[in-house]
Amino acid sequence: MRLGTAAYVGLMAAGAGALLLAAVFALGVGAAELPAGRVLDALLGGADAVARPIVVELRLPRVLGAALVGGALAVTGAVLQAVLRNPLADPYVLGISSGASVGAALAALWAGAAVGLLLRSGLAFAAALISVGVVYRVAQVQGRLPPVRLILAGVALSAFATALTGFLLFMVPEATAVRGVVFWLMGGLAGVRWDGLAWTAAWVLPFVAVMIGTARWQNLLLLGDEAALALGLDVARARRALVLLAALTAGALVAFAGAIGFVGLVVPHALRPFTGPEHRRLLPATLVFGALLLVVMDTGARTLMAPEELPVGILTGLLGGPFFLVLLRGQRWG
Repeated sequence: MRLGTAAYVGLMAAGAGALLLAAVFALGVGAAELPAGRVLDALLGGADAVARPIVVELRLPRVLGAALVGGALAVTGAVLQAVLRNPLADPYVLGISSGASVGAALAALWAGAAVGLLLRSGLAFAAALISVGVVYRVAQVQGRLPPVRLILAGVALSAFATALTGFLLFMVPEATAVRGVVFWLMGGLAGVRWDGLAWTAAWVLPFVAVMIGTARWQNLLLLGDEAALALGLDVARARRALVLLAALTAGALVAFAGAIGFVGLVVPHALRPFTGPEHRRLLPATLVFGALLLVVMDTGARTLMAPEELPVGILTGLLGGPFFLVLLRGQRWG
């Protein structure tokens, strides 16, 4: 049921409108319930001494962070599915998440209960990039990056990194530090503040823009290497560039919010029946609806069991797994 141009524009408008409504709702719910009028007044600079710090300092960066992470994960997932020609590829298929977990565990072992967000995020990001570098070198054959070798190298490194993370956490003497790393590994946005959001957005958004701007490369790669070469694409260079963009994006997102699964897998597949395989349509749609999905999921994560908070990665896994199974049942991929 591929949508025509007018219907596609309507779909994008509906997604943007739903995202705006979800954001306003998320800004109003929590320990202190705020009606939409007070939320909007606080956003517009109103003098409400109670609502303004709650909305602007606590909830707004978290909502924007959820939108950033959700949209970027969805775009990255769609790009990797094209580059690797594998419908099950997602932003963590290259060992990014498991590599980042090693960095987080090292931070806990090094600093113990005093481990800070900056140290943990910095080591997680560095370890994620090292993991991608290892996968890249192992998978490379005579300057080419065969998709199957990339996936197999990523799976092998993920298994090793998961075992190493378990060993490092076993060596951490403080239970508080271990609990903090485990909570981070489940994915969450509880610690989002303006400074961390600004740095992450400045890093991630240019890469997302380039991935959307190279949609034509991705369309050609979907045709197969021989067809893409015949149509003038330097396949090896394009695949290297897109894998690097995806790795840099996903590494920053994992360092920022932990491992939040299924967004990059489910959103592109859910939208393809409406956008078709054309990535110039698919990628903008995944950006909007990925942001919408994670804003809704994060709102649920912090309200469903209030005053306790669920890691949003648990919620996306619980809902994303069955959804993807239903989606898989209705599709013909092999």
